[in-house]
Amino acid sequence: MKFLSKVSYSHDNVIAVQELLAGLERTHEIACLICYCTEEYSTFAIQELLKEYLPNIPIQGCTTCHGIMTETGFHSGPVIGVLAIYDSGINAYGTGIKSFDGDVTSSTYDAIDMALKKADRAGEVPDLILLHSTPGNEETVMDAIDSKFGTEVPIIGGSAADNKVSGNWSIFTEDLVSINGVSLTVFFSSQSVYSSLNAGHTPTEFSGTVTKARDRILQEIDDKPAVDVYNEWTNYHLGSSDDGFIFEQSSVYPLGRKVGSSYKTPYFKLSHSIRQTECKGIELFTDINEGDVIHLMQGSRKQIISRAANIIHSSYFNDMDHEEKLGAINIFCAGPMLSLKQDMSEVCTQINQALNGLPYICPFTFGEQGRLCGGENAHGNLMVSSATFYRLKK
Repeated sequence: MKFLSKVSYSHDNVIAVQELLAGLERTHEIACLICYCTEEYSTFAIQELLKEYLPNIPIQGCTTCHGIMTETGFHSGPVIGVLAIYDSGINAYGTGIKSFDGDVTSSTYDAIDMALKKADRAGEVPDLILLHSTPGNEETVMDAIDSKFGTEVPIIGGSAADNKVSGNWSIFTEDLVSINGVSLTVFFSSQSVYSSLNAGHTPTEFSGTVTKARDRILQEIDDKPAVDVYNEWTNYHLGSSDDGFIFEQSSVYPLGRKVGSSYKTPYFKLSHSIRQTECKGIELFTDINEGDVIHLMQGSRKQIISRAANIIHSSYFNDMDHEEKLGAINIFCAGPMLSLKQDMSEVCTQINQALNGLPYICPFTFGEQGRLCGGENAHGNLMVSSATFYRLKK
């Protein structure tokens, strides 16, 4: 099993794809291709070109916020990149995609069935699912995956993103491009994979109960307007905003909900605030329910920089002397990326050290999906999700 990543800065869709593929060896032997691009590229054109140049090869693509990251560095957009996976062992890969024309659960089931059929593994449980959906229905999609398989399948995923949370996002496979849907790749790989989802934030002294909510709008905390409570907790960190857009400012202090405990230490899934509503509510990138207990979370710059590398290191808790890393897929939230900015080169350096310089690819997403340390699959924000592939040393 082998991985290769390539990046192009060309603004021309045709030239960009040609540059990407020119840097890949034995393209006919690629088992699966993963592609990420910023919103300046036409995913319709990219999908058609990749399908033309790589016939009969599973392809999954997704838009990313402002850039991508590989072992060659942090690449600020406009940019497009790919990760080619070569796997000559007993393996199978298949993609599925479905637009949300109707019921989200049914659409997710259809995408799973499509992917398993393409991999010729109908009825089997994959080693890993790479999940990319458009923002808005992630919890339902995750529940549908668990329901379909009847067990917790390892997942790594990220919600499609754009540069300004303006809805200019999309997903694609070799079959379809969608601006409102779900896509996934099922991995039946010849080597082992370890996946993890990590928050990298700790709870502050402030917490409260959601007393009024609607879908992804947090309206009241402890019977008070959500914005007023959040401002009190953060000492008015948000400041004033003419349009109510608080996406970048709020990444410093996300809201967290406790999921479980590991060795008596609680772990959380995070919710990222997008904007204030006219009624002093807060729109989130996750669902929120009345009765939920929410905590104001915080993370030091050092913690946020190091967490992507830390979850790669944690994959070798068994016997690192007998396991050889091969490559990885990483998912990094757009919010922390925007707040870190000049420190993203340090994030990349630490990931490279954790992976010994091996190939990987990392988009910046508007929601992260994966497996928490207690084994639960979850959707959260401001998080890092990682899948590290490895084999036993001979």
